[in-house]
Amino acid sequence: MSETMQHFRQQVYFWVQQIPKGTVASYGQIAKLAGFPRHARHVSKALGCADKSLKLPWFRVIGANGKIAFNPDSDSFAKQKCLLEKEGVQFKQDTIDMKQFAWQPVNTDNQQLSGLMAEEFFR
Repeated sequence: MSETMQHFRQQVYFWVQQIPKGTVASYGQIAKLAGFPRHARHVSKALGCADKSLKLPWFRVIGANGKIAFNPDSDSFAKQKCLLEKEGVQFKQDTIDMKQFAWQPVNTDNQQLSGLMAEEFFR
């Protein structure tokens, strides 16, 4: 794996870990926070190959349209929806109100949140 791809994945994992319970972020938002604003599709790929030991809240990442990216008839869709509902996220016809449930990071200066840089997260 290239150094750039490894860096991208580390940034994605860091930012996904920051999403608070009961909120969601879009793939594009995570890509932008990771420093790769035009790579939203790669966020889902990075999450799909993440080591399970990281225990990432992958289910908090959805499409910018407020919808789960999985096919509505799939087990993955049902699992993601169930996990979000357990955290209090509400759906209207399988769509999340992004005005109500979207995560708004407070401090993204230098890709830093709560005093922890992504590189420190992986030490």
